[in-house]
Amino acid sequence: MMAVVGIKEKSVLKLELDAGLVDGKQRIKTKSFNKVKTNASDEGLFGTGMALGELHASQVLRVKRVEETLLTEE
Repeated sequence: MMAVVGIKEKSVLKLELDAGLVDGKQRIKTKSFNKVKTNASDEGLFGTGMALGELHASQVLRVKRVEETLLTEE
């Protein structure tokens, strides 16, 4: 059996913003930013996400990194 290797192909920075309450439930608005460098640090992405969040009227609830990884055999 050959070894399986993961190759990061794509990273997306995703912000979840407070969109208020609807019928007593938290409503979340999502903003995604593509073309993030796959080798960007988590700390760097968090800082960037918080800075981008300050440009929106809504409060940032969560900053997420979504990655797509290709799995292949060596």
